[in-house]
This record gives sequence, C-alpha cells and structure tokens, in this order.
Amino acid sequence: MAGTFGSCCEELKDAMSGEEFEPLITLGDDGVLYMSVGLVELDEEEPGMVDHPVFFCPFCGKGLQTPEEVKEKTGDDEEEDDA
Repeated sequence: MAGTFGSCCEELKDAMSGEEFEPLITLGDDGVLYMSVGLVELDEEEPGMVDHPVFFCPFCGKGLQTPEEVKEKTGDDEEEDDA
C-alpha cells in the first residue's frame, strides 16, 4: 500500500523534507511513517517527542500504511501482551 512515502502529493513530500524546520512527519528507523503529536517532559533539558504512526496522508487522504504493516515493522503484537 505504501510505496514511497511522500510520493502521493507534493504537500507530504514538502512536510517530510525538513529543509527549513524539524519535520513533524518522519520516516522512522523501523520503516514506519510517524507524525509527532505531542511533547513529553524528560529528565533532560529538551522535551521528548511523542510520535504516532500515520495511516493516511493528512493532505490528500491516500492510504499510506496499514496497522498490520506497522505491527510487522515494529514487532508489536498485542496478543502477546495478554499472555
């Protein structure tokens, strides 16, 4: 479903570029596309970012990745947590 993130529209491509600012929509090391949705206070001087997977492009609405694809990439399996 995903293809190349940022290929669905120019707006997403620009938002991910981060040439003039720290991008709020980024590709994680795990291959999942994330959007920063908040800040959390840490013991360090700078706050940490809270990220959430992006399933649909916030600009054009195209499906980018499924929850199942995110679980595969992150190794997150909720059924294992119940055991």
